[in-house]
Amino acid sequence: MCFTPQVSFLIFTIEWILGFIVLHKAGKARERRVYSLSALILFLLGFYQFTQFMLCVSGKADLWGRMGFLAYNFLPLLGFHLAAALTRNRQYLEKVKYYYIIPAFFSLFPLLSPGFIGKAECSAVFIVVEHSWNALWAWSYAVYYFLFIVLAALMLWNAVKAEKSKGRRRVMAAGLSGMLAFTVPAFILIIILPALKIAFPSILCEFALFFAISVFWMMHLMEESGHK
Repeated sequence: MCFTPQVSFLIFTIEWILGFIVLHKAGKARERRVYSLSALILFLLGFYQFTQFMLCVSGKADLWGRMGFLAYNFLPLLGFHLAAALTRNRQYLEKVKYYYIIPAFFSLFPLLSPGFIGKAECSAVFIVVEHSWNALWAWSYAVYYFLFIVLAALMLWNAVKAEKSKGRRRVMAAGLSGMLAFTVPAFILIIILPALKIAFPSILCEFALFFAISVFWMMHLMEESGHK
């Protein structure tokens, strides 16, 4: 679910501008992996907004509904990867490449399932996309999606508490705030929205911009502190 196409296009523009700024800074940064992952997340968040815009204006709702799923499918794992890079967690950094098999598997659904998009429409207020898959796969995907976001948030929270450097602590706190922008509202809305009979394919539009701003602020703090 997303807001009107005009709002989606505006957020897409903001997130891609921020993404290019972060990517430009990556060339001179010590922690290039952190910058590169942050830029990739911003670009994917922005591309998702663009798919919602195109869903309404192109007349090809099924195609852009599938593209939207592919855009946000890898975001939880990228967030986890970013948290591991920020905290310099070697254990997870060595294994994270294998974890990408999970979202790669879920990517098969929009690519191979003819009826994957059950509903895609633009209303006066919201853009709504519903995925047509059974309860088992829906719950499996929900577990994947929120598990890696929660793990990333916990990793950053533990690092914030343990870090002695004020500069690095501020950097990781900024990253944590971005993660919490997804987790806390997500769990609240999962409980509330079904009761209101509103589709809940994603919450990216509502909170992606705050996450984007948090990532950009994190980059600023890294530059300010030198991220030593």
